[in-house]
Parts: sequence; structure tokens; C-alpha cells
Amino acid sequence: MVNHWPMTSLATMRLELAGPLARLTLERAEVLNAGDARFARDLKAAVATLGARPEVRVIALTGAGRAFSTGVDLTALAHGEVGLADFIAWEDAMTAMERMDKLFIAGINGHCLGGGLQLALVCDYRLASDEALLGLPAVKECLIPSMSLWRLPRLIGLARAKELILLGESVSARTAERYGVVNRVVAAGDFAPAFEATIERFLALPPASARASKVLATRAFDVDFEAFRKEMETLLADCLESAEHRRAMAEIRARKPRAR
Repeated sequence: MVNHWPMTSLATMRLELAGPLARLTLERAEVLNAGDARFARDLKAAVATLGARPEVRVIALTGAGRAFSTGVDLTALAHGEVGLADFIAWEDAMTAMERMDKLFIAGINGHCLGGGLQLALVCDYRLASDEALLGLPAVKECLIPSMSLWRLPRLIGLARAKELILLGESVSARTAERYGVVNRVVAAGDFAPAFEATIERFLALPPASARASKVLATRAFDVDFEAFRKEMETLLADCLESAEHRRAMAEIRARKPRAR
């Protein structure tokens, strides 16, 4: 039986650990999961906890209520309650997620705007409800969308990235799928079971190869070919020596014995 361990010190989100799976749910539903200063601190603390838990392999990230996250809490920002240090803490958490050798699955259950989309972009897979709107409206508030300025062009190409960043307009989930911002869109009524099925698909992967593949793919645009190849060969050797690889090969031998 897997023990469920909730992190009780968080005020704006809920983190639950259950063996290899963690669920991180953004919980400011009254403001569509917009983030204030406490949210930024909580996100950084939750990510640090995940990083310190080697048994966790997959993190399911979603929002409570009818939104994933609508980004920074504009009311708090307008009243001087959110500042540069909070934006930096938010980005620190996202950078740690991106660099972690765990798989983050974004369940975009509703509107995903600004810092919410930034958060989804550092996840390894994005499943969206067809009722969601996605966008980066920072330019309209005389802000810039943090390191999404770096990430989004790498994900979808410069032309589409500039369209979303410079106009600051929201697009439908289907358009976001066509642009390559999300991996898959499902009908709102099918979202919950589709999200659970997606989580199970990632949990079923051999841990060693999943970790290595994420780490290497994340660095694909940032390391020259020869350096990347050396890193790949090191991680490939680790995979070949792993118990998961031996089990996979044993299963193949059992299904396909050599003819005598």
C-alpha cells in the first residue's frame, strides 16, 4: 500500500506524494489560481520538496476549480504586494522544474494565462481541455513574460512565439495545439480521465531511460553536438546497466525466444 503524504505548510497549493507520483494542485480558485507573493514562495518550496524526493518520478500539475492559472495576481501587483523578488522566486521554481530529472505533466483544466502558461511551458507534457484559453498578456501590463521569451521560440518557432508574446492575445486550446504549445486537447468532459490515463502512461516508463531522455532533450538546443554526444553515451551506458533494462530484455526474450 502506498502512503499518501501531504505537504501541510503550503497555503496556496496542495502537494501530495504517493510513491512515484506527486500531485501538485494550485489552490487559489477564488482568483482563478492567480499567484501572489505567497504563491511564489509556496511554488519554490514545493519544487524543492520534489527535488529532495528521489522516489518521485512523475508530477501531475493542475489547478483547482475552473482554471489552471491566470498568472500573477494583478490586484496584488497593483497594490504593491508583488515585486521583483517574487517574480524571481517564481522563475527559480520553474527553472528547477525544467532541469529536474522528473517528469512534469501539466493538466490544463481551464484558462492558462501569463505566469500560468509560463509554468505549463516548463512541464514535459501539456494536456489541455478544449475550453481552456492560453496566452501571455504580459506586454499589455508593461511586463515581460520572464524566461518564456527564451523557451517559447525554442518550442514553437520564432514567428508564432512573437505573435503570442508581442500581441499578448489569448488563443483557444485547439489553436495552441496547432501551434505546438500543447501536446493534446480533449473535450472538457473527457479531461479528467484523459489526464489520469496520461499520468499512467508516464508512470509506466522505465525510470532510468525516462530520466535520461528528459535531461538530454531539455539540453538539446544548448550544448554542441560533440558535448551532447558524450553526455548521451554516458547516460546510455547507465541505461544498459540498469535493472529496468535487464527486465525489459528478459520480457522480450520470454515473448520471442530464439528458435533452435
